[in-house]
Amino acid sequence: MVEALSEKAIVDIWVSGFVPLGIKSKHEIYDYVNHPDFLENLTNYDAVIYNIGNNPYYHSHIYDVFLKYNGYVILHDLVLYYLITGYFLEMLNSPKLLVEEANYNGDTNDAKLMESILGGELPPLQFKSPDRLPLNKRVIEHAKGILVHSEYAKNEIVKVFSRANCWVIPQIGPSDNEELLASEATHLRGKYGIRDNDLIISSFGFVAESKRIQQVLHALSQIDTKNIKYLLVGEGDYVDKLIKKYKLESVVIQTGYTSIEEFDNLIKLSDIVVNLRYPYMGETSASMIRALLFGKPTIVTDIGWFSELPDDAIIKICYKDEEAEILKLKQHLKLLIENGGIRKTYSLKATQYAKDYLNRSEITNSILNGILQTEDIDVDSLFKLNYCDNVSQKLIEIGLVNTDQLQIKRVAINLFDIL
Repeated sequence: MVEALSEKAIVDIWVSGFVPLGIKSKHEIYDYVNHPDFLENLTNYDAVIYNIGNNPYYHSHIYDVFLKYNGYVILHDLVLYYLITGYFLEMLNSPKLLVEEANYNGDTNDAKLMESILGGELPPLQFKSPDRLPLNKRVIEHAKGILVHSEYAKNEIVKVFSRANCWVIPQIGPSDNEELLASEATHLRGKYGIRDNDLIISSFGFVAESKRIQQVLHALSQIDTKNIKYLLVGEGDYVDKLIKKYKLESVVIQTGYTSIEEFDNLIKLSDIVVNLRYPYMGETSASMIRALLFGKPTIVTDIGWFSELPDDAIIKICYKDEEAEILKLKQHLKLLIENGGIRKTYSLKATQYAKDYLNRSEITNSILNGILQTEDIDVDSLFKLNYCDNVSQKLIEIGLVNTDQLQIKRVAINLFDIL
């Protein structure tokens, strides 16, 4: 997103104690955690955009800054229970304030629920039903604008705060959607013990119960898997015993953590992707975006953002009846496994959808236009100011100083004529 936005705006990057990879040198990078004195400079920007999701280890510092310096939020998860709980317990070390925050988000019943969680056997960050306490009200009420990736999320936000300035943008995926090199495919097959004639079914991201991996394993146990491999690409070991239960030791391959490059290449290597989700926290799926861009036939849960994807490009199954869910999984997997023509049809439709709706330029236009309208910024004046700023920077780079009045006057006259 940074590179796409920087084609139309000057973008600085603010980070919490790390150096971002793959960022071009033209961007200024500010580490606000190790240099908190930098933060007062946030008031100098036309707009500040915060990426906020439901992970306290990645987003607590971002949330803390957001509370002090208002801005626009790209909200990646509708339910923020884990973020807010981690923020109050681990960053502020205040269970009392967390209970008060639960009350602010709902009522005394929510406060009582939080108290019971805090006094329970499981650590609060392992609470199994975070959707019961979304804890998103403060972000929604205080953001200048909220950017979400689905109409579902927008509708839920308006329920929390009817005057929320919220608009929908598709999620930007990787710019590299080139086909996988044959040499890399051979390397990956060798690395994970996949034969040339094996068909590859894959699920991506943290291996959690909400990804419905148990249901996938159950369905696979009822299918002929002689030439099938099921890749679980990501960390998480809750399925270890289930793999044995369903006698799929020779079928399932657990990769553990991978680099983002290998992650993308394994999506490209896959023949079928399974991306189920329940309970659902209002999120989109970065791996799903990648599967669309790479043209992969995909089976998803018919819920939230996933429901908004086109029926002819994605296979959707209901989650409300587990027995029916497993039966549908079995039927659709069997159909895709046995019919290459159907896989090809879904692949073409997914690729076309990605081309039409995941256009990086259109997405950045939507972001910037929403901000410009909110701030009531005149686009023509903004262009002129940025143009002058760029010229000034170039003059400084060639050594021009304030005492060079004649040269500065000549440049000013030329700028006046141009603008």
